Amino acid sequence: MKYKQASLVSTAFFTAALVTGCALPPLQDSETEKESRSSGSYLQVNCSTNMTPEHRVELDAIDSMMNASENYAALARLEALSFQTQHHWLRWAQLLAKVEQLDYSEEVYQQIAETCDSAQAYHGLGIVYVKGGKIEEGLKALGTAKAKEPASADMRNDFGVVLMQGGFFGQAAFELRTAYELSGKKESMGRNMVAAYYLQGGEEAIAKLQRELGLSNGVVSAGIKFSERFAGGV
Repeated sequence: MKYKQASLVSTAFFTAALVTGCALPPLQDSETEKESRSSGSYLQVNCSTNMTPEHRVELDAIDSMMNASENYAALARLEALSFQTQHHWLRWAQLLAKVEQLDYSEEVYQQIAETCDSAQAYHGLGIVYVKGGKIEEGLKALGTAKAKEPASADMRNDFGVVLMQGGFFGQAAFELRTAYELSGKKESMGRNMVAAYYLQGGEEAIAKLQRELGLSNGVVSAGIKFSERFAGGV
C-alpha cells in the first residue's frame, strides 16, 4: 500500500446509510487492528453492523465534523477509535477519499467489499473509481451495489449519473427515473433524470416526460443545463 503513516490522511459524493454485511466477531485486540491500518498490512475488516449506543455516539461525532467540512480532523478522530463495526470501516474509506487519498481509499473499499460483500462498500468503491477516472470499473462496482440494494434511490441515482458519463443514455434514463420515483420525487434527482432523457431523446422526450410526471419548468431547465456536462457542453 502507498499509504503507511500512523496518522492517515486522505470524494466520496455521499454519507450512505449502512446496512448488514457479513458477520465477523469484533476484534479483541484493538492495538493489532490499529497496527494493521497504519502499517499497510492486509486489513482486519470487521463486517458487523451491530451498533452499540457508544458506537452511535462515536460516529455521530464524526458525521458532525464531516458536515462542517472538518474532514481532516474527523479522520484523525476516527483513527483514534477501534473499528468494531463495518460502519467505522466505511466511514474511514469515505474520509480517505474526502482528503484526496484516493488510491488508499480505493484499496480500503476493495478490502471491505471483498470481506463483507455489502452494497455500501461497492457503492463507495464505485464512486472512488469514477473520481480516479476509472469509469468502466466504477460502473461495474456501482452496478453491483444497485443489484444488492435495488430500492436504494441514492445508489440508482449515482449509477445513472455515471452511466451518462459513459454515454449510456438510455440505461441512465431508466435508472434515474427509478431513482426519482424511489426518492419521493426529489428535485435533484429529477434534474438528473431530465438530463438523461434529453440526451437520449431531445426536446420531444422531455415534453412527454414533463406531461407524464408534472415536472416544473425549473427542474426541466436545470436538467437540460446539466446534460451539457455529458454532451461536450460547458
